[in-house]
Amino acid sequence: MKRTTKLLALFLALVMLLSTFAGCKQASSTETQTVTIDEANAEVTATPEDTAEPTPDLTVSQATADALDALDLKVFKWYATTDGYSYHMFVNDPATFGIDPATVKMTMGEFTEEDSKRLGLEAGVFLEELKQIDREQLPEAQQFSYDVLEQILVDYSEETHYEYYYEPLTEYSGIHANLPLSFALFELKDTQDVEDYLTLLADVPRYMGQVLAYEQKRAELDMFMTEDALNAILEDCQTLIDSRDTSFLYTTFNEAIDNLNLPADQAKDYKDRNASLIKNEFIGAYKTLYNGLVSLKGSCRTYEEASTFSENQKSYFEYSMQSDANNFMSVEETLEMLKDEYNYLLNDYITIYSDNPDLDEMDSKTVPAPTAEQNLDTLKNIMSKLLPALPEHNLTLTDVPEELQDMFSPAAYVIPALDDWKDNTVYINTAETDETVVVPEGQETYLAAANMLSTLAHECYPGHLYQYVYQRNIPTISRMQKVSNFGGYAEGWAQFAEFLVAQNQTKYDKNYYMAQFDYNMLFNALLPAILSILVNYYGYTKDALTSYLSGIGLDGEYVAGIYYPIVVDQPYYFFEYAVGYAQLAQMYRDIKDNLGDNFDQEAFLKTYMDIGPGYFEMVKEKMDIWADQQVADKAA
Repeated sequence: MKRTTKLLALFLALVMLLSTFAGCKQASSTETQTVTIDEANAEVTATPEDTAEPTPDLTVSQATADALDALDLKVFKWYATTDGYSYHMFVNDPATFGIDPATVKMTMGEFTEEDSKRLGLEAGVFLEELKQIDREQLPEAQQFSYDVLEQILVDYSEETHYEYYYEPLTEYSGIHANLPLSFALFELKDTQDVEDYLTLLADVPRYMGQVLAYEQKRAELDMFMTEDALNAILEDCQTLIDSRDTSFLYTTFNEAIDNLNLPADQAKDYKDRNASLIKNEFIGAYKTLYNGLVSLKGSCRTYEEASTFSENQKSYFEYSMQSDANNFMSVEETLEMLKDEYNYLLNDYITIYSDNPDLDEMDSKTVPAPTAEQNLDTLKNIMSKLLPALPEHNLTLTDVPEELQDMFSPAAYVIPALDDWKDNTVYINTAETDETVVVPEGQETYLAAANMLSTLAHECYPGHLYQYVYQRNIPTISRMQKVSNFGGYAEGWAQFAEFLVAQNQTKYDKNYYMAQFDYNMLFNALLPAILSILVNYYGYTKDALTSYLSGIGLDGEYVAGIYYPIVVDQPYYFFEYAVGYAQLAQMYRDIKDNLGDNFDQEAFLKTYMDIGPGYFEMVKEKMDIWADQQVADKAA
């Protein structure tokens, strides 16, 4: 199944998840509150694009620019209406895009190879239309949009021969874990939304049946998951099955119905229909999935079997890594870059601790537990000194439902509809991962408090929320740039946002906070990404991995015992975070070093944001042009 096409129907494409690892400790409590950021006079304006020396033959045609915009809209309508759930999450007012709601199939989408191929063929038609547009007659900003759209369509349309290599059921990011929250996020603005919601809920058994059939085919092809991975998925499913009478979906739906102020009998009818669908169709779908997976237990592979790749599987590994990280780098080049970044941060980490040997003592030091509003005020203050102000918008922080906490990441930003960017939601997972640490009421450990600030920096300011709200308001960034799943770009920026906060925050000891950033990047992103390549692509056994880890100064047996099963069961989970960050961080340092005293951090960050999402090589080329222009301007 294509890495791109599968994302249309999945909730995962609509949230940005914070990378997680067993050693991360989250704050013990939080609250749901809405914070309104009012910058009524703030305007988001794109930095004028730097242009190359014009040639006598260059002619910008408005008709050509209009043709690209029309095709971009056409592709967006195709992308956003492939299924009913995506339609509701991408589009607020269909009239804005000329979409007739009656033409949208109100289903959860398809999870079949046949549908993946169909989408690929349709994308190929759009690609041929794009080739009829003369790129050289476009303004420079639109030439970048042209290139990005071309790459999106190529990704969709290319024939890969990677059938059944993708694993849809994984811890933290699997379909089974994300589906319940996807319904909680479904906004009910009117009775049509309610009817659509109930229709989609009724469609869950069909959709989950396709997921099970897909897993059965993987088992038939000797590509099924390991027993440990299966047990984790079964445990997640059982948790949801056990919530048959207590599911949070009763509450979220009933509250939304109450807010519509419908006649009492109509409201009751909707609530009764929802309750029946949850108890029967929705929970029944999980029971069917659970029983179907149990019957496949005999098809589970050992870790050694699961990590032994054929040449075609290695090709898929590289393809997936490139897709997740949004680049064209080979596995060898990626591994080299990740090792460079690992060594850079490790050296910084060692230097900090060499100069400050007492930092460890601060971990368990207690401080007054900061409120979400206090943390956001801190982040907004830092953001205001680095980046352009955002227009007025709302942010709601809310807890991940208790029954999902054990299977969900530490936090998630919900990507808003393209035409409804003002209302933003961030889910915080308040699950306690270290029950041995006891702190007085109203207090928090220094480590947990600092980690929560980093989490909000990643998800809110200046991370995911900032990127999406800011770029939604730049007209030179095309619709498909704004809505396509550029995970490496987005996670790279959100991790870099954590770095910016680490460099500029004064709430906690700066050396301690920076060391925590280094540690989290080293062992929650970079190292597992490196080990995934070594195990899955180069065939390192657990013993070989132990030797490698010992050779780089770690407790090889202990660390291999932690990471080996993770990178086998979830080989691609860390690439968006690790490669995305390494690409941006290394480009930032290179340009900063090359410009020296001419480097303007605010101008760099604004220019990067104004370019918009795309494959990293494309973005870097634009940033290099900007850097060259700074040198030329200084010389002039």
